[in-house]
Amino acid sequence: MRTIDTRGQQCPAPIIATKKALNEAKKGEAFQVLTDNQTSLNNLTRFLLDNKTKYSVNETQGVWTLTITKTTAETTQQRTEEYCNTDIPHFSQGNFVIAFTSDKMGVGDDELGNLLMANFIKAIKDLDHLPAKMVFYNSGVMLGRDDSAVIENLREIEKMGVKMLLCATCVNFYSLKEKVHIGTLSNMYEIARAMASAPNVIKP
Repeated sequence: MRTIDTRGQQCPAPIIATKKALNEAKKGEAFQVLTDNQTSLNNLTRFLLDNKTKYSVNETQGVWTLTITKTTAETTQQRTEEYCNTDIPHFSQGNFVIAFTSDKMGVGDDELGNLLMANFIKAIKDLDHLPAKMVFYNSGVMLGRDDSAVIENLREIEKMGVKMLLCATCVNFYSLKEKVHIGTLSNMYEIARAMASAPNVIKP
């Protein structure tokens, strides 16, 4: 698999390299992009989401690896410079973590639980303070499926700068590795650290 190393590079260089690789790739072809900059990672994921491009992210010792799959034959047209503005004026980051342990909210009727969870995730975008992180484990990882009813809202929240950690063991258990292209596949240590370091943890 082709690997594009953008470590040490600042925006728009990583996005320019990614856009070039996308335009050169054939439909269905995958490649990897490496970055060691959180801002570049956020800008890259925004760029990929806007282009409806499938991707997954893994982090190892401060280096993020994006595995990107070209999903259409169309040429990417978006101006890369537009993704280098990291100022998001309409919200501020909070100091809390939201932990999703299920794809449903509450205990009782499953249909109602799905509806409540969808409304809850949609409401997150309108909060005065967004969560610092969102973590997903057990059946909560089902929310990150490409065909999930809430996937577009989750992508919008991720574009707003909220880091999402998905339990890799859970993703593998539910056979979702090829169906989840949002957030970072993580381990229980990182999820536990995120929850332990937050003053408040919300479990819907």
